[in-house]
Amino acid sequence: MAISHDREETAGPESTTPTVPNQLEVPPEVQKAFAGIRLRWKDSSKNKEGVLEVPLEGTARIPDSDLDVRADVFLPSFTMTQQVITSSGIEEANPAARITVLEKNQELFGGWIFTRFPDVHPFQHPRFSLKLEGGVPRKAS
Repeated sequence: MAISHDREETAGPESTTPTVPNQLEVPPEVQKAFAGIRLRWKDSSKNKEGVLEVPLEGTARIPDSDLDVRADVFLPSFTMTQQVITSSGIEEANPAARITVLEKNQELFGGWIFTRFPDVHPFQHPRFSLKLEGGVPRKAS
């Protein structure tokens, strides 16, 4: 399983290892602007691909599979300090999403994926690949 950046790793007084932030702040304007994430999926065994929209705090199934994707958080302009993971605005400057991939209710992957850096913490599966395309804007009510 990939690193999810959801806990702090403590370093001793002599250590130069930086801590991983354990605080996540989703700005209210981001919560108001986005309802979900958009993932590009590819099935290498069938040479098929498509786009899947996953609602935030919801799940969606990858077509012709037993894989469900849950989207926990979307940050359109991902930034990270030693203390906090957040978004510096609502423009999609550095999109990131924290997802969980389940196969028959068994967690295969849980962590952050990035549009601009798809090779950082990628979802690895023998048949499917996933790439974050961006956020799904909320519809005006």
